[in-house]
Amino acid sequence: MDEEEWIKAKNHSFDIPIDIAQEMRDAKIPIYVAKKWSDVPNSIEYPIEEIKNFFLGISYYMNSIAYMFALAIKEGYTRIETYGVDYRYFGDLGNKLGYPDNWLDETHCGSFWAGMIIGRGIELVITKRSSLLKPLSPGDPCFYGYSVSEQIHKQRKHILENRKKVELKQIPETLQVFRPPKGADLKEFIRQVELGTVQPIGNVQTKLATDTDETVEVEVKTMGDSTVTP
Repeated sequence: MDEEEWIKAKNHSFDIPIDIAQEMRDAKIPIYVAKKWSDVPNSIEYPIEEIKNFFLGISYYMNSIAYMFALAIKEGYTRIETYGVDYRYFGDLGNKLGYPDNWLDETHCGSFWAGMIIGRGIELVITKRSSLLKPLSPGDPCFYGYSVSEQIHKQRKHILENRKKVELKQIPETLQVFRPPKGADLKEFIRQVELGTVQPIGNVQTKLATDTDETVEVEVKTMGDSTVTP
């Protein structure tokens, strides 16, 4: 579903030239594309407007698989099998993974459409390598509240141990410090902080003040700036 120019460029080999258009013609089957290719008679322009009208209120098509799933639902298929819809690099037994960050968007979108398929009573077959409808790490539990992964267990233990030390005043608490740009809308800046799109200017170690009238001076260890003392 990428544009024709990019598809031809990324399939080109400089040592052994590849004519992707000829390979598409040789396939002799209908091939869906975003815009019809003039040199590939068997290319079919994807019915994007029909799909948008069929799935009113949904504007979530982050990859080609989303378009394929949507079209298959619209055309009334009762069983859909996925092959090559991996999104991540799994080992042969699905026990090792590594993936580009941008594939998370595609994985989430693919899982959404997989849910649409199942929700409509269509049988969906997912291969072992695929990350669709699976946890980030192979073997992690899928029933929240009934069991936790070893990684989450370690994180929880660390949180409780650290909180105990802070509350018993054995260690100071470390907080992140954010500074809005000059003239920025404060509510919007706070929203961006909550979304995690703003980087802190530094960290500050705090202590619990037992007297609210007490003046507490702290030193902010800044990231890239000079030290700031509020």
